[in-house]
Amino acid sequence: MKYEATKKVPGGKLLRLKIDAGEKINTVSITGDFFLHPEESLPAIEKSLIGLSIQTPENILAEKIHAALSEQKANFIGVSAEDIAQTIGEAINTMNQ
Repeated sequence: MKYEATKKVPGGKLLRLKIDAGEKINTVSITGDFFLHPEESLPAIEKSLIGLSIQTPENILAEKIHAALSEQKANFIGVSAEDIAQTIGEAINTMNQ
């Protein structure tokens, strides 16, 4: 199943997520008008979410994103790991209603 969500986060940055999942997340695409430094770390951050259950709580999703950011020595500017986790939850919950 395909899930999508677009959200304007506090501060005005746009965040777009596209997720392909069954019971578990198969692929995630994170885009928007935020910054990531270094930007080459985005695939590793997206990969850190693959295999997680679509039932995974947002705080666990955020922890996975934080761990990937730390491993990549990367920082988001304009969005947070929590913003991304919350948007994933919104995308999945909206489609499953």
